[in-house]
Amino acid sequence: MSRYLCRISLVVAALVMAAPMSAHEPMTHDCVAPVRPQDDQNDALWAEFLAGIDTFQRCITEAADRHQAASDAHQRAAFAAVDAWNDFVRTSLNAPEDFPWPPEQD
Repeated sequence: MSRYLCRISLVVAALVMAAPMSAHEPMTHDCVAPVRPQDDQNDALWAEFLAGIDTFQRCITEAADRHQAASDAHQRAAFAAVDAWNDFVRTSLNAPEDFPWPPEQD
């Protein structure tokens, strides 16, 4: 029985190590903050600055929303992987009957 458990452990370890890793660079944004005009009395420059603030805020909000959506997708994928493993253990390994804990001595 312990040889069987050892073989399963080795197979699982091999699969984990051979699983492709899809690491990526941290996501960034292309948002550019407006530069406050030095002349606060120039209405045209000030209006352009205020419009730039709105554009920058919209861009940052959209970037944050994309990052949150990606985070949610990663979380769902992690839960699905754990569920797949748990389902496999429940349906194929007949745990804990086939693998009592602590293990029985041969």
